[in-house]
Amino acid sequence: MRQTSLARTILQPLGLAVALGLIVRGALHIYAIPSDSMAPTLHAGDQIVVTPYLRATPNRGDVIVFESLTTPDELMVKRVIGVPGDLLDSRLGRVRISGYTLPEPYILRQGTSGALPAQLVAAESYFVMGDNRDDSSDSRSWGLVPRSRIVGRARMVLWSSASAVGDEARAAARKDPAGETRVRPRGGLFKWIE
Repeated sequence: MRQTSLARTILQPLGLAVALGLIVRGALHIYAIPSDSMAPTLHAGDQIVVTPYLRATPNRGDVIVFESLTTPDELMVKRVIGVPGDLLDSRLGRVRISGYTLPEPYILRQGTSGALPAQLVAAESYFVMGDNRDDSSDSRSWGLVPRSRIVGRARMVLWSSASAVGDEARAAARKDPAGETRVRPRGGLFKWIE
């Protein structure tokens, strides 16, 4: 049996741990949610894990983080509603794609998307909206998000603050007469973002 030196026994696992840490740090980013524009999916104070798309492209329904189109150095988080080539409009406050109503079980209240004029989503661009349609600045007001401004996809709520603001949004979700919303309880660790 070969004996290894004490230094090698200590430095080898330490070097491996540092290398793995650098790889993970390059692939994962953690951001704090500043508002309830994505309630009930995300709440102010949630810490989310975001991964870059690399070669993949965002899909309809993905929750993404991107550079703001209106405020330099600010990041925003919204849900992809329209992808390149989609023909979007709305009817009775519900989003339609090519004439078919988009099922949106994640939004705070159904029928609150407002009037969307018919528009075609351009190549390399995305139409995004917050899940809390009553309280969200999104593509309805400032237009499409270019692919080049997308930082990555929000994958998981790493940690959620039970004392975060936004109780009015949660109360509105509980009062929804159609019962079409799903309210994520606050607090806890490691919750996948749907």
